[in-house]
Amino acid sequence: MLSENKKEVVKRYSGIAVKFFLFFIFYLLPFTFLYGVDVYLKLTAHGQRIKIGIANFTSFPPNIEYIELARKIQDVTKKDLLFTRYFDIINLNYVLADKNPDLKLWQNQNIDVILTGKLKIKEKDCILTAKLYDVESGEMIFSKDFKGTIENYRAIAHELNDEIVLRFTGQRGIAHSKIVFVNDSTGSKEIYVVDYDGFNIKKLTNYNSISIFPKWSPDGSKILFTSFVYGNPDLFVMNTDGSGKKAVSTIQGLNTTPAWSPDGNSVILTISKGGSPNLYEIDLNGKYLKRLTFGNSIDTSPYFSPNGKSFVFVSDRPGYPQLYIMDVDGTNIRRIYTDGYSDSPCWSPQGDKIVFAMRQPGFSMFDIYLYDISGGKVSQLTFYSGSNESPSFSPDGRFIVFCSTRNKKKEIFVMFVDGSLQYRLFEMKGDSFMPHWSP
Repeated sequence: MLSENKKEVVKRYSGIAVKFFLFFIFYLLPFTFLYGVDVYLKLTAHGQRIKIGIANFTSFPPNIEYIELARKIQDVTKKDLLFTRYFDIINLNYVLADKNPDLKLWQNQNIDVILTGKLKIKEKDCILTAKLYDVESGEMIFSKDFKGTIENYRAIAHELNDEIVLRFTGQRGIAHSKIVFVNDSTGSKEIYVVDYDGFNIKKLTNYNSISIFPKWSPDGSKILFTSFVYGNPDLFVMNTDGSGKKAVSTIQGLNTTPAWSPDGNSVILTISKGGSPNLYEIDLNGKYLKRLTFGNSIDTSPYFSPNGKSFVFVSDRPGYPQLYIMDVDGTNIRRIYTDGYSDSPCWSPQGDKIVFAMRQPGFSMFDIYLYDISGGKVSQLTFYSGSNESPSFSPDGRFIVFCSTRNKKKEIFVMFVDGSLQYRLFEMKGDSFMPHWSP
């Protein structure tokens, strides 16, 4: 039997239950784990989208400059929500009352919920008070403040999107996430970071050298990368704003293609020591923990499974690069059989898929493929549109970022996990490549 509080929550969401089914986690997690007694609503299997009406965002004080900023936040929120593919958006072009709004006007307009926002400005800081209402019942789903700065107003919209996605799926949205990548527009290969939607590109390294293979830490606070700044391909770590750079592994020879362990305490990377490149595990102080592969083959590009029990990597031991999975203790190695030259695998956050690049026999270009672990099926996601490489999953596993030469130079693209909706993330001088999506 449900408690009275739980019954009230279910009742509160009854107006949109026809498009969602309820799944309770009361017996799995304590109520205080997320949002007290909130119930998660999960999208139906047939993919019907919730229809969100967005009322005009307002500001206080209500001058033209601040109203324009509120509308900019509204526009970014709309784009974020559409990107998720969970929602359809209806622009109401209407200002909803702050208190006790009358929702009867919208009950026959095929709108499920209505979103409002009121922006308050104090010097360079701003607070957006966002409210979400269930149209049919007239109940408020949530009211929450999102804080930020005038300069970085887009972050406010991203956090609002992630809150809405969390309320309807039980999983936080990805609008807060970022993508790290390499670009050579300065004449050197440097590390850059960009918001998930292609805005706010920032340069993180200024070594005037070759800096490559950037990888986010599991908690999103650090980035590993390889740089030739001292003449040798050494492994470095830095904070996500580019500060605090320090060397981690400077063994003579290769120190490349790092992979963070899920707990963030160790790294698997390729080290050559002047001989064949093999995989080693080290801690973040460069202390040797164990050697994982042996022999004369080239073993590279490791990537951990989410549970940390195994990792996928690339090896040319059969005569050409193929994918292998190995337990973290170096045992139970097994091959993923593919037809072509395989490279740059990435394990999905849910642990059920591995995305990778592969060049088929007789072709000079790579395409992106998806390996389903349970079924052993390989699906092709890109089709002969330039060379497509270095795929990386979004934090929710629903999108993939990758590098493509379809426009005659290397650029960063994003697509849905089934290969649909492929688009260029941003336009930038030079070549951009080796993207990796943050947590």
